[in-house]
Amino acid sequence: MLNFEKRDGVAILTLENGRLNIFTREQHERLYRALLRFLRDDDLKVAILTSAPGQSFSAGDDLKTVDEPFGDAPDWSELTTLMPRNKPIIAGVRGYCLGQGVAHLLRLTDIRYASPDALFGLPEIKYGMGGGGSISGLSQQVPSVIAMHMALTGEPISAKVAADCHLINGVVEDEALLSTCLEVAQKIAAHPLDAIKTELSPAVRATASSAYLAMSQLTDIWDRRD
Repeated sequence: MLNFEKRDGVAILTLENGRLNIFTREQHERLYRALLRFLRDDDLKVAILTSAPGQSFSAGDDLKTVDEPFGDAPDWSELTTLMPRNKPIIAGVRGYCLGQGVAHLLRLTDIRYASPDALFGLPEIKYGMGGGGSISGLSQQVPSVIAMHMALTGEPISAKVAADCHLINGVVEDEALLSTCLEVAQKIAAHPLDAIKTELSPAVRATASSAYLAMSQLTDIWDRRD
């Protein structure tokens, strides 16, 4: 399950799919639809993605179904990853954040806090499924040596190490995790939506863009406001 709550311009998306919060195909669909709802609602400026107390952020995909064909059904995980996004998402991580949990953390969130018990890892290589480091974009967000060690050994890193290498913004006690995320979210929600969307635009976020191209895209964005 996934709980969707609106609170003063902030959407709180709480993963509630059991103690490990495994991403089944149904849970991938729930997340996709929740994100779409958030992005389409102009009353919502920022979201928090977290898990219920006592539950991990996500221990990854359901390995029992990962190789099953989709047939004519959508690949909700892929659709979620490729979804254009122009609003920020803050992550509140507790417990395991592994595999697809890490991938969603890296691709879907912009600011991140974790409880002291959080563990971040890419265990796929142990099951003969390599490539998680590249697909998740991990090597773009932490030093290469950290990313390669995680991807090649399959060993997780602690919340402290994740903070030290700037995978997350900070470590806070579990009971303060949601309130910390809300405090930051409310600061963001106090700003005009157009300005927030501009900061999240591809022109600003694409580090490979040239300065000229970025400025051209930004000018186009601001021209459309008038």
